[in-house]
This record gives sequence, structure tokens and C-alpha cells, in this order.
Amino acid sequence: MPARSTLSRRALIGGLAAAPLLTLARGAGAKPAADLTIYAAPMTASILLARLVDSGALGAALPGASFQLWHDPDELRAAVVSKRALLFTTPTPVPANLFNRGLPVKLLAVLGTGHLTIVTSDPKIKTLADLAGKPVLGFFHHDMPDLVFRAAVKMEGFDPDKDFKLSYVGMPMEAAQMLAAGRVETAILSEPPATGAIMMAGQQGRKLYRAINLQDIWIKHTGHPIPMIGLGVHEQLLTQTPEILPLLRTGLPQAKDWVLANPQAAGELAEKVMGLHAPIVAASIAHSAIEVKSAKAARPELEAFYKTLIALSPKALDGHLPDASFYLDL
Repeated sequence: MPARSTLSRRALIGGLAAAPLLTLARGAGAKPAADLTIYAAPMTASILLARLVDSGALGAALPGASFQLWHDPDELRAAVVSKRALLFTTPTPVPANLFNRGLPVKLLAVLGTGHLTIVTSDPKIKTLADLAGKPVLGFFHHDMPDLVFRAAVKMEGFDPDKDFKLSYVGMPMEAAQMLAAGRVETAILSEPPATGAIMMAGQQGRKLYRAINLQDIWIKHTGHPIPMIGLGVHEQLLTQTPEILPLLRTGLPQAKDWVLANPQAAGELAEKVMGLHAPIVAASIAHSAIEVKSAKAARPELEAFYKTLIALSPKALDGHLPDASFYLDL
């Protein structure tokens, strides 16, 4: 195994934020490239798709597929609208919003059930009550991570705008770097940026703590986890390449098992394919709540999640739930 490399600011920001377009290894005898790009969220759950393509499990349907990270939800939305993204890992509200606005996209599976953590340098902060009145840095203002935080604190009886001093940056990697450098005390972070911030701060002699897992609050009040990360698909791909569905049905659970059983190898794969920093990804897997569940089976949890978001922001999901055809059976 390669020696653990030092985590620099460049490693965190460059490694996590980079969006290389990398053609994945093809199995022997593969047909010419199908010229399909899988658009991946910069999140640990995306390694499942990287594993499927890198191992050749999707080769019969997607020979020569390539992989590209998207940086923010608007970039992903533009790629889906333009049909550059036919298969993509995504926050689950994104395809629901596009579907409700008339685009032929569906949700195939839930791949992650909560990966947002409040990370802080203050060891006294263990509950939202401890955080009241203090500054909190967030990202993607008015989008899913912000809405999940707002929903969770409201579940606990707090007003997000009155009880916390909220500020925002554009990207989770930027928030992670600011926290690691000591420029802010507390931030809401996704994975793998939360793990990256903790590791980089440690190399600078600073200690950061995973103070509050928003997933725990959600389960406490709803009885189920947050169906946060999903696999979206454009109908054009399903029509042109219907054999992709049985390959994903078989391959995704196997990929999940491999990632959970081989975190170091999964980190190395994420670095090779996604441009993420291997040690950060390997350490983040235990905190990423990776799951594989068909969208149809997860529909009750998804609808509860969507209703919560719509209540917070009436414009979310175009103001209504998707109909049954949106939820595919993996």
C-alpha cells in the first residue's frame, strides 16, 4: 500500500474539487467507446459507479464510458437539460425538480442516506442547544444541504435564522478548508470534505470534532434516514440501452459491498477516477452512510423528505411531489 501522503491545502482543495474527465479502463475486447459520460457528485457514494465501470461490470452496456465530477447543483442541472448527463449521481431532490418541470429524468436508486455533519473546533459543542447563538458556516445556500440543516434544527425546536449566526460559501471544499485553517470555528460539511478538514487540521496540530450528525436528528424525529444521494437516469439512456438496468441491479449491491470491505482500495480508485485524495476518501467511507435501495422501494422516505423541503422552500421541486412514474424499480 502506498505511504500516506501529507494533506496540504492543495490536496484538500485541488484533490476534492478537481473535476477531471477520465476515460476508465476497458475490459479486453470492449467495443468502441459509447461516448457516454457519467456525471458524479463529489461524494463518497459516487465510488459505487466508479467501481462498476472500472471493474468492467457495465462494459456490455457502456463500453468506453467516462467519468466527470460536477461542482455544484446548477452545473449538474445544465448537463441534464442539455443531455450531456444521462446517468448521474445526485442529491435526490435534483432529478425530482427536473422531472416536475417536464424533463424525462427518473430516479433509479438511493445510494446514500445522510452525510452531513456539523464539524467544530469547540469540544463543548455536542448538541444544537450548545451551538445556539454561535456562527455556523454552510454551503449551497438555499439548496439541499442548507435545507436539510434548516429542517433538522426546526425539528429540534430552533429557528435557523434567529438561533444561529449562519453564513455561506459556494462549495463544501471551501468550507472545509476554512474550518481546517481555523478561519471559522464551526461548519456544516458533507463527505468527504468533513473528513478532509479533520485530517488536515490534525496535521496542523489542531483538533476538529464531529459534533452533530444531522442524520441522527432526522432519524430521531422521522424514524427513517435521509434519502439524500441518488442515481438519476435520463429516459434516453433507458430507451437506447435498456440492458443497463439489469447490470446496475446486479452490480450496485456488489459495488457497495466492495467499497465497504476495501476502503483503502476504494480511496485509490476515487483518486484515479474522480481526482479525490485517496486517504481522505478511505477515511470518509465509514461516515458516508452508503446504501443501495431502489427508488421505488424508497418512495415513502423520499416523499417525506421532499415534503419537508417543499415546506421550507415552496419553490423546491416546483412545489409538488413527483408522480409514481418518477420512482424506478432497480
